[in-house]
Parts: sequence; structure tokens; C-alpha cells
Amino acid sequence: MTKAAAPLVSERNPASFRDPSGFVFHYAGRVFRAINGSFVQTCDSLIESGVLSGLIAGNLVVETWPVDDGELVAKFSKEHRGYSHFLEHQVIAPITYPYEWSVSMLADAGIHTIDLQVRLLSAGYSLKDATAYNIQFLDGRPVFIDVSSIDQPKRLDIWFGLGQFGQMFTFPLLLARHHGWDLRSYFLASLSGRTVEDVARGFGVFERLRPRSILDVTLPLMLKRVADGKHGAGRELLERPNPNYKVQVSSLQRLRKKVSRLAEGYRPRGTWSTYTATCTYDEAGEAAKKTVVKDFLQTVKPESVLDLGCNTGDYSIIAAENGAKVVAVDSDHDAIELMYRRLRGKLLSITPMVVDISNPSPAIGFRNRERDSFLRRMRADCTLALALLHHLVVSANLSVVAVRDLLLELTNKWLVLEFVPTDDPMFQRLIKYRENTFEYLTLDYVKSSFSERLELIREERVPGSGRSLLIFRRK
Repeated sequence: MTKAAAPLVSERNPASFRDPSGFVFHYAGRVFRAINGSFVQTCDSLIESGVLSGLIAGNLVVETWPVDDGELVAKFSKEHRGYSHFLEHQVIAPITYPYEWSVSMLADAGIHTIDLQVRLLSAGYSLKDATAYNIQFLDGRPVFIDVSSIDQPKRLDIWFGLGQFGQMFTFPLLLARHHGWDLRSYFLASLSGRTVEDVARGFGVFERLRPRSILDVTLPLMLKRVADGKHGAGRELLERPNPNYKVQVSSLQRLRKKVSRLAEGYRPRGTWSTYTATCTYDEAGEAAKKTVVKDFLQTVKPESVLDLGCNTGDYSIIAAENGAKVVAVDSDHDAIELMYRRLRGKLLSITPMVVDISNPSPAIGFRNRERDSFLRRMRADCTLALALLHHLVVSANLSVVAVRDLLLELTNKWLVLEFVPTDDPMFQRLIKYRENTFEYLTLDYVKSSFSERLELIREERVPGSGRSLLIFRRK
């Protein structure tokens, strides 16, 4: 699904800029992690004790194994001076980030982090941090990817990553649930999340006294103010041994319930989250459209499908049921939220993402290299653009040619495009408060524009509407 990695990439992943214990790099389409001396002993202990294999078997941690190929070790050691130990990880594609997740995705990532921490505590280990960027979604399910953040601390009664967990999970969920914040605005503005001071100011004095805020906002704020006045107290705590982890587990169990309730209490109300129920096809038209798409996918058998404007996922599911790895993208958070809830428990290779394709996620972080842009991460054998073109032309003010070139950038071979005429009720809904300057947007114009760079191989009218399905192949 993602664009191919270079044969040997020195560019390091997000952790490499900030975590001295190691970094990730790509070689020959595989994913490796260089680890340094401070983590090598911990890693050996995790492997020899069977803890790591247990975490992998329990789907808590991504599949990981040591590199024992002498030639590879020598090659990597020469390329990455100072490192002589390497791990290999299962490839996850696509890579997604918290600002592209829905509320329930973020909550499940947080719950997964807590479950991993509890499991580690019982074996005498702990997570050094609790960043949401250490979680990826593999076939729609969260998995932890940064094994180098596992540590053997002296204290197991306190989790020093708890404050970061609040910034990465609890705070954004509280703000989304009770104040209507979206995760994109929360995370893109600050890679490390918002501080407890920022969140407390946003809540106000009276809300900070409400039961839902006291333990997770007000108390941490008070403790931070006390700690800020006692310089060096944190280091003293770190050095004081305490193997009793049960107190921490009790606290984590409460926090797990809190995160779960915040997501469960979120009520989707997005503009397009009810599109499937309100669209203008009759049942025969929708069934015919699904049949055309399904027959095409069964014929060409693409390994990967990018479903743009996926809504709540009907066509993503069709693609996945026909063997494709699917990335399902929609700009409407609540459509993706409903889709993700719908996919829970289904063994389908679908990764949902909240992305506005007319304003996709940029490259961000240190030197704009920590997190790749959406466009650099995405490319599929087949792209579905169903009932999308008119949105990009009207709402995003893009030309048909610009949309064509965008879709081409994301497509290796096949493009399934739905044309919606200007007299369609959904088109009219888009231009309700606009001057109608779209008379040029005809089926012939769209076919002509796209045929400049693609070959039209099939055209089907959607019964009960003026819409058409156009199937293109790259020239």
C-alpha cells in the first residue's frame, strides 16, 4: 500500500530523533531497528525469558526477531556507526498517526497501551513512555511497535509515563467527548499533545471540579505545581526501588474504564455519517453499483485498494472480502468513527483514516521528516473514488484536471470513478448556497479530461439515477 522504501535508508523514524535507545530503518522492503547497549540487555532478557514471544503471541507487540545474519549485521553496522545489534519487525502498511484516527481508534490505542503496561508489570518490566505514536493499526487492530521503549525500572509502583498517557490519550478524548475537539487540531498543533495546564485552562475552574475531571486533570495539575516547586524530587523517586506493581495496576484499571467510557459516550453527528441512509439511489441502483465494483475487483484482483470518500465502509468491505488490503479514507470523522465501530471483531484487512484528501496530512516534526505526509505514504493498485469528484470540484474548488492528477498520484494501475451530474440532488445540496458555475461538469468533459492520462475500459450507468461508473486503467 505504501510507496516502496529505498534499498537502504539512513533517514530514521520518529523515535530516532528523540530516543537514544535506537531507531528504525528500511532495507529491501523490510523494517529493521538498530538498538544500542542500554537496551541490548533488556532485549536479551525479554527474548530469553519468553516475555517478548508471549507479547507477540497475544497480539500486543508487533512481530519482532533478532537479526542473526552476519552479512546483514556487518552491513548495517557499517552504515549506522555505533550500532552492532539489530532487530527486524513485521512490515506494517500503511503507517497512520493519531491525527488521522477517530475517537474510538484513539481510545483503543490507549487501552492497548494500558493492557501492555499491565502485562509488562507482571513480568517486572514497564514502558518508559506512553506516546500514541508507538501504536499502529494492523488490519484495523492496534499493535505496539516500539520495543525499545520497554524498560526494567527500579520502581514498579509508579508509572512515569502516566503524564504522557494523559497528554496523548485522556486529554484529547475528554476534549473530543465534552468539547467537540477534533483529533487533527489537537495533535497537529503539538506532536507531544497538550499540557495539563493547557487543558485545565480550556476546561475552566468549575469544570475542573466536576467528577469527570478531578482525577485526570485537576489532581495532575496540583501535583505538577507541587513538583515544580521541589527541584530534584523526580530523580529521587526514580532511584527508590519498589517492586510492588499492584497499586499501579489498580490505577491503570480505573484509567482503562475511563478511556473506554469516553469513547463509548461519543455520539457521531457528522454531515456525511448518514449518507448511506440518505443518498439518492434506490435499492436497485445501489445494488447494481455494488455489483459492478465487486465484479471488477474479482476480475483484476488488486492486492491493495484505496477507498477515498469511503463513508461508513460498504465498498471497503467489498474490497477486503475479495482479498485486498484496504485503506479507507474519509474527511468526515464521524463516518470513520462509525466505520471503525462497524469493523470491530471482523477479520478484514481494512485500515480506516480520517483525512481530507483536498488538504491531506502534511509532513511534520523535526525537519519535516518525523512523520511523512499522507501522499508519500499512500499508493494502491486500485483507487475507488465513488461520489467524490463533485465534492472536490465544488467544496475544495479543484479543477477536474487537478483531481485527476491527484488520483493518479495515488494509483498504481486502476481507478474506479463515479460521475455525479449537476442535477443530482446530492450535487444540488452542495451548491445550495453557491452560484451554479458548474454547467461545464458533464460526463463527456470528465471522460475527456481523465482519458488524457488514463484509458477508459468500462462505463456503466447507475440505474435510478443520472450517475455513471467509469473504470480507468493507467496508460
